[in-house]
Amino acid sequence: MAAEFVRVAHRVVWCTLATVDRQGRPRSRVVHPIWEERDGGLVGHLFTRPTPLKKAHLARTPFVSCSYWDPAHEVAVAECGAAYADDEETRRHLWRLASETPEPLGFDPKIMGGEDPLDPGITVLRLTPWRVSAGGKAWRLAA
Repeated sequence: MAAEFVRVAHRVVWCTLATVDRQGRPRSRVVHPIWEERDGGLVGHLFTRPTPLKKAHLARTPFVSCSYWDPAHEVAVAECGAAYADDEETRRHLWRLASETPEPLGFDPKIMGGEDPLDPGITVLRLTPWRVSAGGKAWRLAA
């Protein structure tokens, strides 16, 4: 299931990521995660700006929904735990991965506004799925 999810996600590239505000209302934005098998499971990373609103949402409810869709109606969704991963190793890994992966999945990370992987104007959000779906099938982490 993870492979099918990653196939769709990496082909579509951009996803809608939803957080939840303090009143339980969803807030969506478009992001560009890169997914990979790491640490024995699927993990996504994305560069993002550490805005006060996003930080407050994730501090209160550290879960997100990532939804991919294309005009042919191929859909992939990941429901994830989300946490900032600001350690130097993760930042450098994602910077290298984004830079060295061919487009359209790969990109120049400087478009996020940072000059290098340690720039304080950007941060890394780590996504750890507890449920993924694609092609009408779903996988859920055992409770």
